[in-house]
Amino acid sequence: MKRLIHIVLLLVFTACTSSKQLSEHEVVCHISGEGFDVKNVRVCLVWSDMWNGDPYQEIRVKDGRFDAEVILDTNQVYELCVPHPEYGFATYRNCEFFYSKNGIRFGQRSAIDGERIVLMNATEQNKRYYDYINERDSLYMGWYEKLMEAQDSLNNIGQMYDPHWLEMCDQQNDESLPQSYRDSITIEVNKMSMSGEHRTPEGQMWQEEWQSYRSSKQKYDFDYLSGTVSGPIGLYMLMDNIHISQQRSADISAWLNLYDEKFNDVSPSDRMHKLITAARDATAMVEGRRFIDFTLPDQNGTDHTLSELIKEKTAVLELWASWCRSCRVTAKSLKPLYEKYGKYGFTVVGVAREYRDTEKWAKALAADDYPWINMVALENNHNIWTQYGIPNAAGRTILINSDGIIIKIDPTAKDIEEYLRDIYSCN
Repeated sequence: MKRLIHIVLLLVFTACTSSKQLSEHEVVCHISGEGFDVKNVRVCLVWSDMWNGDPYQEIRVKDGRFDAEVILDTNQVYELCVPHPEYGFATYRNCEFFYSKNGIRFGQRSAIDGERIVLMNATEQNKRYYDYINERDSLYMGWYEKLMEAQDSLNNIGQMYDPHWLEMCDQQNDESLPQSYRDSITIEVNKMSMSGEHRTPEGQMWQEEWQSYRSSKQKYDFDYLSGTVSGPIGLYMLMDNIHISQQRSADISAWLNLYDEKFNDVSPSDRMHKLITAARDATAMVEGRRFIDFTLPDQNGTDHTLSELIKEKTAVLELWASWCRSCRVTAKSLKPLYEKYGKYGFTVVGVAREYRDTEKWAKALAADDYPWINMVALENNHNIWTQYGIPNAAGRTILINSDGIIIKIDPTAKDIEEYLRDIYSCN
């Protein structure tokens, strides 16, 4: 009976997909899994932002098992996403995989950091990829275990993070406190986090050891990719290391050079090429270059061009989002400067990165009451975040002089006022 149901479902799926014209590299792939105590799982392109609108294919799970046919592009890398029991897909465990004509079967296995999703029948590209990953990780397992033990020990005795920073983290989420006070706390929390002062001396030593561990693993990958490996696996691994380096604010030039030498013509339609191009663009956004122009609509649908708004003015381009708390705190810190120096020729232009619609953005504008023009870039379709060197969905503050040259990237309100006070010769 179960087999009959499966055949019927497969026929229904085939009928549905037959009406959809598959692209040159799209295929139907059978995937299954067991041991998953959730209601559903999702398949999406690796590093997708499902929370904010990126496409995915959802699969129902019954009695811990799932069995389905999904459409995959053979030139892309995917991941199976398993939701958190409490927070759902806002935070999830994942397992990346490549298409296999033999299908994909998932399971779970205990690991030092909890349950991991694994491929139970890794074949073809998946086997080559995971054979390497398992071999590499086995060499570093002792170092990793030592670091995890040290981290647990420091956390248990309260010596990983600065007590004052932890207290402020609690305060910024305390809704009983005035919003203006919470905003000031958020600025201090971010300042300490960026400088590393949020950790104790012992915590900083642990962080340095952790960075050494990650750097060593990346060096191992670099040597491997510099050898005979090529193709989609190497392309994905290269982008993965670029991604890790960006998170560490580390130099990615060696990875970009390796890409140019070996991987820039591998699977031309692979999404990794666009991601690597975006990473390269991010490194080009430096102080001293001219701003990048664009045209976007405001809340009323009226288009504005950045160059027209800031022509012959000292300006701040504030990139933010309604859902980014620290971005909004930063933007609000510019209001006193706008009011004080606007009469001298200073202006601010806001651009929000929103998803699906502008409803939350409109509410944020009403709540924060910005006195300057704010525009919106839905779904990042205008590529502004990439052009301005932001490798993720975070915000950015950019100070531009009257000649259109970027003077400072991510200055504080204090930095901006010092610059304005100097050029306008006022107190």
